[in-house]
Amino acid sequence: MPASLFSASVIHYPPDILPLMATASFDTLQAARDIEAAGLDRTQAEAIAQAIRRRGEDYATKADIAALRAENSTIEKAKNAVLLAILAAVGILAGIGLFA
Repeated sequence: MPASLFSASVIHYPPDILPLMATASFDTLQAARDIEAAGLDRTQAEAIAQAIRRRGEDYATKADIAALRAENSTIEKAKNAVLLAILAAVGILAGIGLFA
């Protein structure tokens, strides 16, 4: 069995990302043993267990979606403030006759 397949790895994420990550875990070693016990050879069992573990890595959680919605709301508010400032500036310039 390749050591890298089931060895623990440490990934350092920025602190603001950690609350967004899913906390579900999957025991690839136990899954590979179960698959092997069902009749597949070890290499196949390890490959299947690894594929199952990887399938959940790219899904967004409810917390991910909520964080993106909050960020989008903040961006939308900032965009609206900029547009309002531009309209006010155009109004002031029009009021002093700059566009006449």
